[in-house]
Amino acid sequence: MSQFHTLEVAKVISLTDDTVSVFFQVPEGLKETFTYQPGQYLTLKFNINGKEERRAYSLCSSPYTDNLMEVAVKRVENGIVSNHINDNLKAGDKIEVMPPQGNFILEINPNENHHYVAFSAGSGITPIMSMLKSVLAKEKKSKFTLFYGNKTKVSTIFHKELEELSKDERFNLISIYSRENTGDPLTEGRINKEKVNTLIKQDLNLLKADGFFMCGPEEMIVSVADTLKEFGVNKEKIHYELFTTPILLVKETQKPEIDFEGTAKVKVIYDDEEVELELNTKGATILDAAMEADVDVPFSCKGAVCCTCKALVTEGKAIMEANYSLSDAEVEEGYILTCQAHPVSEYVVVDYDEA
Repeated sequence: MSQFHTLEVAKVISLTDDTVSVFFQVPEGLKETFTYQPGQYLTLKFNINGKEERRAYSLCSSPYTDNLMEVAVKRVENGIVSNHINDNLKAGDKIEVMPPQGNFILEINPNENHHYVAFSAGSGITPIMSMLKSVLAKEKKSKFTLFYGNKTKVSTIFHKELEELSKDERFNLISIYSRENTGDPLTEGRINKEKVNTLIKQDLNLLKADGFFMCGPEEMIVSVADTLKEFGVNKEKIHYELFTTPILLVKETQKPEIDFEGTAKVKVIYDDEEVELELNTKGATILDAAMEADVDVPFSCKGAVCCTCKALVTEGKAIMEANYSLSDAEVEEGYILTCQAHPVSEYVVVDYDEA
């Protein structure tokens, strides 16, 4: 069940001119609640200028090597929360934090011999960092290749830490800079389709990797994914995480057929409480309707990118306008993103406690 817990900020350190790392101390009584897998994220809640703000930030710490939970927050132009964190957050502050969530996961198996390939750019390094550290710590026979795009070395998040990790022969770091002269055309410019195509042709063994993980700008993710598919990589091996609502990937979303229109009765179950609503098929989303009824249901992005508002439909039917975080298997099982969902049967039961 997703609910907020109060965590204390252990320390805040500067990574670049516009990025800080925030470290949380997890009390002994919450250790199990805050158990996480490499690639998952935390949802943080703030009250800024009298308004509640929630944001999801990927964990860049490893559950196997780090005692503190860490998220890195890059300042966003006009970003209410990112600017607040960069300018004001300090050790000793108490923050409301939701337990780790997310499906962008690298499952660690200490007995396996894997090769993982990751593409990231800018702050997209955060979940990849958790994966990388976890693989190097626990999968002693595995290798990790990372293509990491940034403007310059100075602006690179975790530059020093990545350089230190690259001393491990199992980790191959390829840094690519769009505004820095490296002397090698292969490591200059952006990670676009042409660049990915050239990088793979330089080492075709990359195509044998057990998993490909991408996080960063949507254009980069699409370029990498399309190129990998053209090279014949099974789509089941390709994993990505978006930080913002997509534009290019929207065309992939198919609208299902609706077999009911009108006003439905929707029962919402959260924290063992039940609330019944009347909701029109073409009206508000299930999440917004529940919030309007003063149900403190979990949410973060409201853009189908995270899965904080995930719930299970146990009776009836609901459809989503968009979905960029739930797997096909989860959708098949009846899970929905309530920020995108509308009832399409006369009676629907939506259970957050089963998420």
